Amino acid sequence: MVYWMIKLYFRYSLAIGITSQQFSNRKFFSTLFSRTYALIANIVTLIMLPIVMWQVQLVFQQKKTFPKLILITNNVREAVSFLVILYTVLSRGFRDTAFKEMQPLLLTLFREEKRCGFKGIGGVRRSLRILLFVKFFTLSWLCVTDVLFLLYSTDALIWVNVLRFFFKCNTNNILEMVPMGYFLALWHIARGFDCVNRRLDQIVKSKSTRKHRELQHLWLLHACLTKTALNINKIYAPQMLASRFDNFVNGVIQAYWGAVFTFDLSTPFFWVVYGSVQYHVRCLDYYLIDNMCDVAVEYHDSAKHSWSEVRWTKEISSYVIYANSTKLQLWSCGLFQANRSMWFAMISSVLYYILVLLQFHLVMRK
Repeated sequence: MVYWMIKLYFRYSLAIGITSQQFSNRKFFSTLFSRTYALIANIVTLIMLPIVMWQVQLVFQQKKTFPKLILITNNVREAVSFLVILYTVLSRGFRDTAFKEMQPLLLTLFREEKRCGFKGIGGVRRSLRILLFVKFFTLSWLCVTDVLFLLYSTDALIWVNVLRFFFKCNTNNILEMVPMGYFLALWHIARGFDCVNRRLDQIVKSKSTRKHRELQHLWLLHACLTKTALNINKIYAPQMLASRFDNFVNGVIQAYWGAVFTFDLSTPFFWVVYGSVQYHVRCLDYYLIDNMCDVAVEYHDSAKHSWSEVRWTKEISSYVIYANSTKLQLWSCGLFQANRSMWFAMISSVLYYILVLLQFHLVMRK
């Protein structure tokens, strides 16, 4: 099931033009058709998106008489989304490079899991499986339910409006789909670290000296996982910084909208519930990404306290020195570390700016 979901993710990513890579038989590959299609999809997105955004904005303004600050914040939200989508489309080649970076590591990881007896998704730690399923749920929820708001912003159901509606839905989903690639890369890297750690525990507790020779092989795999994690983070760092900024702006504006539409305007109960659920799912979706960064670092720096109870060899001692001297730190463009603490700090900032917008709302209403 997991393989099917990942394959579907890459097919839809190709359909909306955020990658030219395809995923089949646990391998990434691109063809002349996929590269040409992705290029055409990118060009169409860059040309049509400003026009469609402007048309949707006009329809939204005609639906109802909104407070002035609602219209201003909606313009800000659309402008930020456009800039992030613009950067996402133009930086597609860098993300395709990240998938190529993952390819040899994935093949090695699958081979090692099979050799160590952790074959398939059933051999993955349960907590990692739950993280992956929850992330796919939040991604699917956001991609599917965002169409409700766009449907509200759509005029008469004629073929032009239908095409505009589907185009806007797919371009909006770009903002949700791209961070998932970063999450998947870190998920596989965390899976690799966990495989190495579990196999090392088995070897250390074994009395067979022949198995201790495998330590050097696992040591090399651990080093490759660390190097790949740093390279993937370096490639994705500007993209994740842009996505984080978009998520922050949307978090502030949508929370402000929620307060106004709930307490200051006459709003159907359905839209209040929809907005609330949507907001919390979006917060959870981004929390899972930052949490995945913490999980990858945690498995990389896994403590070896239980090893003190067994007889050490020269190989074990050398590996422990290596493990204690290497630390994995996932920085975003050198500005901050991506982790749960950063997510909580962002939520605190969101709450602060919501209060600022509400104060502006009260002043402008007078």
